[in-house]
Amino acid sequence: MKKKLIFELIILALFTSVILAGPTFAAEPVVTWKVYIPFHEGLWHHKTAQIWADDVFKMSGGRMEIDLIGPIGAEYPVDIFSTVQKGIGDAGYTSPVFVVPKFPAAMLFAGSPAFFDLMGYFTWMHAYGGKELLQETYGNALKVFPAGLFWAKVGGWGNKKIENLSDFKGQRYRPTVPTWGKILSEAGASMVMVPLGTDVIFFFERGTLDAAESLTPWTDMLIGFHKFRQYCYFPGLQQIAGFFELLINNRKWEALPSDLKEIVKGACDAAMTRSLTNWLLDDTKAINLLKDQGKVTVVKYPKEMQQEILDKFVAQYDGVKDPMFQKVWKSQKEFMKIYVPYMKLQQVDAEVKLK
Repeated sequence: MKKKLIFELIILALFTSVILAGPTFAAEPVVTWKVYIPFHEGLWHHKTAQIWADDVFKMSGGRMEIDLIGPIGAEYPVDIFSTVQKGIGDAGYTSPVFVVPKFPAAMLFAGSPAFFDLMGYFTWMHAYGGKELLQETYGNALKVFPAGLFWAKVGGWGNKKIENLSDFKGQRYRPTVPTWGKILSEAGASMVMVPLGTDVIFFFERGTLDAAESLTPWTDMLIGFHKFRQYCYFPGLQQIAGFFELLINNRKWEALPSDLKEIVKGACDAAMTRSLTNWLLDDTKAINLLKDQGKVTVVKYPKEMQQEILDKFVAQYDGVKDPMFQKVWKSQKEFMKIYVPYMKLQQVDAEVKLK
């Protein structure tokens, strides 16, 4: 009787340990994506991509890893879009600006002139059909999601005080926005095609370039624009804001479990908020530093000049022949008609005076 009781106690103990341990399953495999980015480390462009990659890992509980591959080495692809479409790369974290020659409408997603403010551009993309039009622009070639956002560029850097468009006449100018380049050409400036980054500084040093616009204040000062030009122009009418995009190979996207798909998309939204705010803070600090140093004069284009530039941008956009460009542009114009009047109502005409 005692042996039977001991046996039953042993069985009960084993049974209880199994119940408490819970069921056992095979470990779920980790999904690893190879994601190409065209941005160098140290820039906020790259930091934004890294924030997205880190969020995907954390939000998935380690079930999905992102391997960011930057523009270094012989194996780095020149065309990220085609690399992802063909499945050579799983995804790409990049800018729509790189595919404008193939998809003219991509310019409307890469950046916007000062047609509306940052919040307006963001609202158009996420609530007024912008995301859907971005996918329609690329068709079924791959999946695409807006994945990052930056605020206004510097209006430009030069050694001449600019008070109207005619002041650009004779200036050798490097633009980054093609439409802005056309407007300046019509004003009598000569366009000089110089790659992004420090190459502009070499042209300044050689005296073969008079003025240029590049990126946001923090990035431009990191490159060293303020060391070679006397004036820093504002506002950045040529590009008041711009989006980054996540390109995903169709087969890789379909192979993802539904919850990981939502995590990828959610991380895109989170990256916009977390990177934009910190990037903007760095931009404000950069301009304050520029003013404190006192070596560069910060100037604003006059109101009449700003109006003339925006009018010319509208005329240029209205004249683009590409049907998809016009479809996206029509959506933006329809949105501006309801957004801009409301924002004017909410505009505060007083200033906060701090002691």
